[in-house]
Amino acid sequence: MDRPGEELQTGAQFTDAAPKLRAIFHAQSQASAGSLHMVGFEDLQARLGARWPRVAERVHMLAERLLQQGLSPSDAWFRYGDAGYIVVFAQLGRTEAGLICAKLVEHLQRMLLGDVDTAAVRVHSAIHEVGGEVLFQSASLHDMLAGAARLNAEAVGQGPAEREAASGWGRVAHQESPVEIVYRPIWDVRKEVLSIYLARATRPRRGRLPLWGYDCVADPNDMQQILALDLSMLRQTMEVYGELYQNQFRCFLSVPVHFETLAAPTRRREYLVALQAIPRELVSFLAFDLVGLPIGVPVSRATEIVTVLRQFSRVVIVQVESGCQDLPALAAAGVHIATLLLPPGAGPKRWGGELTRFAQDVARVKMKAGVQGVDTALLASYADGAGFHYMTGDFIGTWSEYPENALRLTHADLRARIAAV
Repeated sequence: MDRPGEELQTGAQFTDAAPKLRAIFHAQSQASAGSLHMVGFEDLQARLGARWPRVAERVHMLAERLLQQGLSPSDAWFRYGDAGYIVVFAQLGRTEAGLICAKLVEHLQRMLLGDVDTAAVRVHSAIHEVGGEVLFQSASLHDMLAGAARLNAEAVGQGPAEREAASGWGRVAHQESPVEIVYRPIWDVRKEVLSIYLARATRPRRGRLPLWGYDCVADPNDMQQILALDLSMLRQTMEVYGELYQNQFRCFLSVPVHFETLAAPTRRREYLVALQAIPRELVSFLAFDLVGLPIGVPVSRATEIVTVLRQFSRVVIVQVESGCQDLPALAAAGVHIATLLLPPGAGPKRWGGELTRFAQDVARVKMKAGVQGVDTALLASYADGAGFHYMTGDFIGTWSEYPENALRLTHADLRARIAAV
């Protein structure tokens, strides 16, 4: 019996692809491995309406980039019709591969439309060959997620082997999760707008807290791994923002780059090649967030690095730990914003006076003061009163998969948020 929310369909509706489908499904049945899926954008096409002909090719470019990122080298995909793909997984079974396909459509809807209807996101999974036609089962992302949650709940209390058997993700449970790029808003206090989005690398970990920033690399002392992460961050953020820009989204991006990436000439040259590939129209929306600047670095060295970054950005930001940087040297090097990093769990009793002192010291050398880690209403109130130009943290806005359009946030809005806590 079919599960709720699933429909059986034949491959006859995909006439052009039918011979190839039968051959692939037959080969997979012989090998007893992998799975075959069809991903369609019919709902996305309907919601875009008259815009679809203008954006269709861009949708396909974005879809193919997501497929390249999400599939393994042994998997394959090809287009069928005007609004769909056939995706062949060499190893993953129907459940986990179907979720990957559904999440791809979800990403596209969120990027192009700003919201997602999980009931409308559907994936067709091949299950049988009947009378020369491949039989497909159609399921929505909503039902697939509910089914995954049900399986996980049923697996609670079982041993590791039983949990793996119960979960459709068992075969990939022990693989290292890939690094993801997430974004959260920075509040421009003077202009009263959430217009800048801070990009950050994160690596989810099963049963543990995720890794963040440069903790995502396997060996933080390996400068080549740090460079590789910075190159990946720059490439992915520019690809994402390039798509948003073409769809009339407007915001500013703050992209981290490590001091060590720019310190050695060979690494700097490699990063410079990536910088030169940034489309010129995006440069005015980009800021670089310089991480790991050593204490006591000579002004000439800091100036050299900041000058490189300023050629490809609107401003350069430097992350500062309390009392650990020479602020006049940063100002002399051309840094525009000095950002104070608050530790997890920071509170106003310990940090209230430090917030005021830091903001005043930064203003004294003609830079703008920013603060990261504003996670509570009380900290937001203290930071606002201290005179910070920029704030980010859990209280200002949470992490998300994509940056968003600039959004108005006034002081009255902030006070209302604080009062509501």
